[in-house]
Amino acid sequence: MACNCNYGCPCSFEAPPTFGSCEASGAFRIARGDYGGLSLDGLLWAHASLWPGPLHERNGRSIIYLDAQATPEQRAALAEIACGRAGGPIGVFMSTVTAGIEVRVAPIQFHFAGKDSWYRVGDEVDVALEAIRNPVTGEEHQAAALLPTGMMTTKEDFYATRRFRVRAGDFDFDYPARNALAFAHTWAGP
Repeated sequence: MACNCNYGCPCSFEAPPTFGSCEASGAFRIARGDYGGLSLDGLLWAHASLWPGPLHERNGRSIIYLDAQATPEQRAALAEIACGRAGGPIGVFMSTVTAGIEVRVAPIQFHFAGKDSWYRVGDEVDVALEAIRNPVTGEEHQAAALLPTGMMTTKEDFYATRRFRVRAGDFDFDYPARNALAFAHTWAGP
């Protein structure tokens, strides 16, 4: 995930966004899982989202991108999860998106490898992470947060954005050297 805030993602700590509004994107890969008995192993989804203020004040808008490699049935299941209708942590997150959700199908490329993680969604979203650098020495700075009551996960590893561009209609932003995070987690639903 990446956002326009300074390092550390204030939302992870229930604080307002650094610059008042939140412009963000995230990508998710289902390593192994199913929905209603339908396998979703290896499938992806992503989002580009905007909130005019803190997430908990709601009023966000999102574009949800479903994996072009999924079958129509798998896309329907991914939409249930990605739009929050299936509940769980994504349901809590998406409950802040009350001003509209647009669902699109797109090719998604995804590479999960800590500071070397990246993802692309067609020609609309391009995000690449890198290490946060110490401003004095230039050395890599490593930061993580343990969040036992976290919304999406219980541990987040923080990075910087090497690239963070979204060009999708009025979702038009570019924030290099801002906050990024990566995590792996096991989610289960009803």
